Amino acid sequence: MQKLQVDDLTGVSETLLVPLHYRVEESRAGSSSYKDDMAERFHDAIAYDWEKFHDSALQQPAIAARTAILDDQVKAFVAANPDALIVNLGAGLDTRFHRLDNGKIEWIELDLPAVIAFRQKLGEPTNPRHILLAASVFDKDRWIPRVKKHSRSRVLFVAEGLFPYFTEEQHKEIFGRLADNFPGQEMLFQTSAPSAIRGLLQHSVLAKLRTNVDLQWGLEESTDVSSLNSKIQLISDFPLLTEYEKLPPQVRQRLSPDQMRKAGKIVHVRFT
Repeated sequence: MQKLQVDDLTGVSETLLVPLHYRVEESRAGSSSYKDDMAERFHDAIAYDWEKFHDSALQQPAIAARTAILDDQVKAFVAANPDALIVNLGAGLDTRFHRLDNGKIEWIELDLPAVIAFRQKLGEPTNPRHILLAASVFDKDRWIPRVKKHSRSRVLFVAEGLFPYFTEEQHKEIFGRLADNFPGQEMLFQTSAPSAIRGLLQHSVLAKLRTNVDLQWGLEESTDVSSLNSKIQLISDFPLLTEYEKLPPQVRQRLSPDQMRKAGKIVHVRFT
């Protein structure tokens, strides 16, 4: 079978290949807490120079931790709300629905049209409760009404690798729209402290992509989330890398323990 070329994935869209690769590495390692057959299937169907992602001292453990944290938190939300709607913002090739589906939830994967078109070519099994929605997260008139149409009593938004590529003003725009349109609902998202971003980029595989992308902005402290919108309440946060002494020396030379704590984290909020 001919493999799928990635020519249409440019700019930030190409970054979706990074977490896919490291999730597959974890899945195939045999020691991971999860087995991701769908991710492995996607990976095998794509023609790409995966070797460039090998030997990442920082990115692979961070993505493994990010996957585990989000799996646990989404699973807990679904257990408490078995008929919930999950909205995955900037979904890329995320396969969490296939790992966590309880047979009742609805799940919307939102991403740019080129990304959704690419994903549809991979032959993913269809499910009426699993919806691929092609739209920019900034195109509120295209996706917010659609989400409201499917909205249930409980909605959880997930933004796994999306927001680090946004500016502060773009953060405020998106958070404001979510707070205004989905009061009482919750979101899990990844963020990185601006003070650590430069150090992170020194060890990032982003420079190995075909097109230039850059980390833009994030929360210095999780408590700063209220500065984005007064209707946002912090519930909890989870640092991605907690064992500083196990990091390679070249990473510890650039990032202090405090910077590493803030460098990558998952933040859980509620729109009040």
